[in-house]
Amino acid sequence: MTEARPTIEASTASTQAAADESSALSSENVAVLGTGQALSRSEFTHLAIDGDPETVWNSEQFAPQWYAIVFDAPYLVDRIEMVVTQLPAGPTVHEVWLGDEPGTRVLYKRLDNVDTQDGQTLEVAIDPPRSVSEVLIYTIESPSWVAWREVRVFGPSSAGPLEADGAASVKHVGSTAGLEGSGAELSTQAEGNVAPLGAGFASAEEQSAQFALDNDPGTTWNSQSFAPQWLSVALDNLYLVTRLEMVVAQALPGPTTHEVWLGDGLGTRTPYKRFSDLHTEDEQTLEVVVDPPRRVSELLILTLDSPSRVAWREVKVVGAPPADRIEEVETPLLSLNQRAAGLEMPVQVTHAGDGSGRIFVTEQRGRIRIVRDGIVDDTPFLDISERVSCCGERGLLNVAFPPDYAAKQHFYVSYTDKGGSTAFSRFTTTADPDRADPDSEETLLTINQPHEDHNGGRIAFGPHDGYLYIGSGDGGLQNDPDIPAQDPGTLWGKILRIDVESGVKPYGIPADNPFTQLDDHRGEIWTLGLRNPWGFAFDRKTGDLFIPDVGHIRREEVNFQPASSDGGENFGWPILESSLCYEFTSLPCSADSLTLPVAEFDHLRACAIVGGAVYRGAKFPEMQGVFVFADFCSGRIWGLKRPDADLNQGVRDGWQSTLLLQNSVPISSIGEDEEGNVYATGYQDGVIYLIMER
Repeated sequence: MTEARPTIEASTASTQAAADESSALSSENVAVLGTGQALSRSEFTHLAIDGDPETVWNSEQFAPQWYAIVFDAPYLVDRIEMVVTQLPAGPTVHEVWLGDEPGTRVLYKRLDNVDTQDGQTLEVAIDPPRSVSEVLIYTIESPSWVAWREVRVFGPSSAGPLEADGAASVKHVGSTAGLEGSGAELSTQAEGNVAPLGAGFASAEEQSAQFALDNDPGTTWNSQSFAPQWLSVALDNLYLVTRLEMVVAQALPGPTTHEVWLGDGLGTRTPYKRFSDLHTEDEQTLEVVVDPPRRVSELLILTLDSPSRVAWREVKVVGAPPADRIEEVETPLLSLNQRAAGLEMPVQVTHAGDGSGRIFVTEQRGRIRIVRDGIVDDTPFLDISERVSCCGERGLLNVAFPPDYAAKQHFYVSYTDKGGSTAFSRFTTTADPDRADPDSEETLLTINQPHEDHNGGRIAFGPHDGYLYIGSGDGGLQNDPDIPAQDPGTLWGKILRIDVESGVKPYGIPADNPFTQLDDHRGEIWTLGLRNPWGFAFDRKTGDLFIPDVGHIRREEVNFQPASSDGGENFGWPILESSLCYEFTSLPCSADSLTLPVAEFDHLRACAIVGGAVYRGAKFPEMQGVFVFADFCSGRIWGLKRPDADLNQGVRDGWQSTLLLQNSVPISSIGEDEEGNVYATGYQDGVIYLIMER
């Protein structure tokens, strides 16, 4: 039995009286027993859970922001109160997320366009009570800086935190009203339609989204708008889902295109099934069999094309609570193991492919260091600090070694020069293989940068074609008013593909690049529509390309280009931010000719996606082909995998992500050594971590 905690009285008599009326057990504010966390000014988070509404946590930032309370053991919670501090008063949008096990949370309540003012209390009733180990409040819109006077978490916790077994025994699935069959209580032995237990959200006409979840095909959610539109079902818990059914509401029969995305409560969602140019008509049912069953907390239906306004009569999610935690992508239990220390702001870890076993680490201020057997060489491999403009998103960003580097003895770097432009240069190695010649620089390409962020800078050689690929950001203008990522006449917001090994000066443009024959198009462009593709990576075995792209306000994303691609994909920015229409662009929102991401996550305890490496090591056979990526702020590390393609599966079907590990270290990049082992760079602590089994 976990040791009982001291009880804390609720802060007002009226609150205690309301709790006594709703529960036979005493209801206590257990928030003061937790730990506060936040996106901004985390050192002051305790001020919102100290029982004193006169002290305040203030992010000193506008939305989006989040505030979380994390408990070291679960409590049975029946009510949450949030005391507002806000100047000026006005409409706000908040989401309340609940976690019942490490790393897993579900959306419980959305407070949409609520007029709030300073001192007001927002109350969320948890009925029936839930086993909760974390409460996260995500503020999406607010007229002032996001702040809270007090956050209170109440529940009948007379015995203190729940035992591990107790947490499982009190896990509720909500009311069984509307379940298919007899309406008996849903259990791990009985499947049912769990959609009515969730909440509906939508891109438009959200107030009627619940009509698609009420088990009544006579009621309809209608977006009143043409595609692209989306409908989301945020389930009240995690369910082991076996089947999805969507009943069409469509005034005009004709071809439609839909994607079904699944969220697993671990922070990401991925596309599971795509219906392309499918002829549909009113009252037709589209069925998706989820085989093997998936652990799901959210279903998102993204309609990309339709002859009429997007609408659904009914959406059913057939499943039951999982008896035990299951892994969607089978992976070992992983941890970070310190491999080398004493580095300064490392932003990349890689290898030369020369059989030496050396690891090369790029430091943002302008040095490349060699790590050998866990020891950092005292003398840098290359030091061009005096030429580099640092820091923020600028600095020495990447190094790439060409195929057959052992014979060629030259390599390439990307860095921000003193004028603020991004330079891509070639250097040669001296007679000492551990030392490069800083005076050998040959600048191949310079991209002027209008601002200090979104400079990109990732470079890598394609494993099958030997060309150099360059990630270029969109230039960083607020809200992207000039839309350079969609302009084929600029190099901003693109992946470039150039030939630097053929002897053509300063570089050649491959003849099979997609835009070489088009006027007003830069021939270097390989793909476009990217915001800041920091950390893209090739699968050394297949040649597939994974492209993490840093989002703006709402979402981070991972894009995918198969090795068979001829290039030219448009990944949508700033028409879309991941799968959402981008609200600040002047371009009309249309998904025509766009390539959508294969994974995304919201800015819930996250801020910027970093990548990336595809695991091809020998230690973990079950992780073969898994793309490893992270979030800079939270330090979370995920794995993403597409099941092996077959004749019945498209490139967008069957993607799965899983949370590999959690830590408190800001991760600036993920890389690999020559043997395929995967590493993470600790940006603040200057440590290189090997991702290994616990």
